Amino acid sequence: MEGNAQTVTWTWVSGDNTSNVAGVYGTKGTPAATNKPGNRDSHSGWKDASGNFWIFGGWDISSKLYNDLWMYNTSTGNWTWVSGDNSTNNQGVYGTKGTAAATNKPGSRYGQVEWTDASGHFWIFGGYGYDGAGNKGYLNDLWMYNPATGNWTWVSGDNTRNNAGVYGTKGTAAAANKPGGREYPAGWIDGSGNFWVFGGYGDDSGGSVGDENDLWKYNPTTNQWTWVSGDNTRNNAGVYGTKGTPAGTNKPGGRDSQSGWIDASGNFWIFGGWDASNNLYNDLWKYSPTTSQWTWVSGDNTQNNSGVYGTKGTGATTNKPGSRYGQNVLVDASGNFWFFGGNGEDGSGAAGALNDLWEYTPSSGKWTWQSGDNTRNSTGVYGTKGTGVATNKPGGRAYAAGWIDATGNLWIEGGYNANAGDDFNDLMKLNSLTILPIRDISLRGTHRSNDNVLVWETLGELNTGQFIIERSSNGSDYTAVGKVTAVGTGNNHYTFTDNNAIGASFYYRIQVQDLDGLVYYSPTIILAGSAETRVSVYPNPATSGMKLRIGNNSLLNTIARLYDANGQLLETFRINSQEQYIDLHRFTKGFLMLRLDNGQTISIIKE
Repeated sequence: MEGNAQTVTWTWVSGDNTSNVAGVYGTKGTPAATNKPGNRDSHSGWKDASGNFWIFGGWDISSKLYNDLWMYNTSTGNWTWVSGDNSTNNQGVYGTKGTAAATNKPGSRYGQVEWTDASGHFWIFGGYGYDGAGNKGYLNDLWMYNPATGNWTWVSGDNTRNNAGVYGTKGTAAAANKPGGREYPAGWIDGSGNFWVFGGYGDDSGGSVGDENDLWKYNPTTNQWTWVSGDNTRNNAGVYGTKGTPAGTNKPGGRDSQSGWIDASGNFWIFGGWDASNNLYNDLWKYSPTTSQWTWVSGDNTQNNSGVYGTKGTGATTNKPGSRYGQNVLVDASGNFWFFGGNGEDGSGAAGALNDLWEYTPSSGKWTWQSGDNTRNSTGVYGTKGTGVATNKPGGRAYAAGWIDATGNLWIEGGYNANAGDDFNDLMKLNSLTILPIRDISLRGTHRSNDNVLVWETLGELNTGQFIIERSSNGSDYTAVGKVTAVGTGNNHYTFTDNNAIGASFYYRIQVQDLDGLVYYSPTIILAGSAETRVSVYPNPATSGMKLRIGNNSLLNTIARLYDANGQLLETFRINSQEQYIDLHRFTKGFLMLRLDNGQTISIIKE
């Protein structure tokens, strides 16, 4: 196993493991172990410089809208109701544009887009909710919250609902310019502190409601909006061009509930979403602010496509998430993109609430299905609060809030399961982005008399605690037979002797444990327990080929079959000698299985 090994373990951290639960607000500004936000979806989520998580607004299964602001302290595990109301469907208090005040507050809303600026201020734009007069509709107001003062500022846009966009001249900033009211746009902040908004469902330049594909930039220094790209009318089809090739005529079609983010090079990306005709997308786009061109990067240029999941944990150019909307996207420290859930198409083309976790690697252009299910409407498995185990998983959901913390853990809060009609308030953490205690481990072994001697080498140990040696007679049910303390750092060599390996063939694997409790496993090998039945292959793992050695003549002139990890037959050959070379050049890297005529099976690793 090479590269940065990762574990996939969810932990239920906070909130409830049931749906549609009311919030417990406590006293505003005072953290408490009993405090918790109520069930909701389509809310905003931020992470501050101290590692605390914040959520704002959203709506619940009863169509009640919120404007409450909450903070979760990861050190204490407590929620604090910070700002806003502990009731629902509240109108905004705008005050004077550009002036912060303790009495200011955005109205209750959902589907707004959010940013965090370099000073640690939180920003929201738009959504669907209540304006300054208590009327409900599509909003285009821009707000800033200062955590240091606890005050909101109405910065830009209107304090009334359902305003048409004022586009001006494409590429030219103007004080009169403004996006129309809209819900579920995508947004991000660039390296210069400008805010960008793409698409969403709402009002175009004529006040007609539909899905937009316009791209806007807001400069907080000049307080001006610029219409940068796309159309100023609703419901426009996309122009895909050639996959991987940027062009001035390329553009995504009108949509909402897509994901949006920025990469380390300053390019903007969007994925998925759905349109006014209820068509779902799985296309991945990149926008270059330098060239002002869109590139269709991955996915399909058609709608309502099934996912192609491949093998969990294995990237492939043929893999792709199914069409969906309302998914979360987060960017890790290596620049890879992580997508969780949404409503959309599973691996069989059935539509529903998804709980799959995907990783996209821009350098290779490959998608990897990392966690969750390839079927829709999966129920959550919570386990014990605070304890991460491999069987835990969030249930299918869309419109959750999400973060990646400073140590690379991924967090999900709340969301909506449209199939069951459920909203959630659970907070779950995935440590799959955390580097594991060892980067590479190789395992081999030999049989001596009644003993099996195991030898393994490690590469790049970091915080490694110990190795548990596990044995199985059938390849599926394992028992611990020994323990070896790890050196803990660097590259190391270890041995272990199983003194009770008489008369049978045994499978062996090494469980690697780090000091924080993270685990993963070495490749599996099989060792025969007597000279009459002993069969071995070496070296294993191998790059170009290996030798098959048999203990006696009983297998001579019999047929051996080589299979891949999916059970596909790769090669059939006859055993002609007690030591025979197996050529692996033409097979792809991964796990292979050698099956002998006597029923014995040997696991092989092709590197």
